[in-house]
Amino acid sequence: MKRRYLFYLIVFGGLTIFGCEEESKDNELVMEGIVAKVDAREVFIYEEELEGETMILSEEEVISKSLQASYFGFDKEISGIEVGDKVKVWYDAMDTSLPGSGHGTKIEVIDK
Repeated sequence: MKRRYLFYLIVFGGLTIFGCEEESKDNELVMEGIVAKVDAREVFIYEEELEGETMILSEEEVISKSLQASYFGFDKEISGIEVGDKVKVWYDAMDTSLPGSGHGTKIEVIDK
């Protein structure tokens, strides 16, 4: 009888652990935007105001126009990203400051 309870406990515990791991991947947030500034481990992006019309702005212009923008810091160095690129950033945490700042988990170039 004790072996049966132990077996159920192990199975239920394993399912719980693996189930939570998958859920955390689904909860990642995504932001698309234009790169205004890029450093070794940080990128500053802003969202386009009008669909189809891409304006490349500097960091100062973005902040002065109060556009939706965020800094994202990464654990690893960023490569292949340049100012003006349209990117998609996955992140898991975001500060509510203006401009926002968050922890990026992945970055991908959509359009150069």
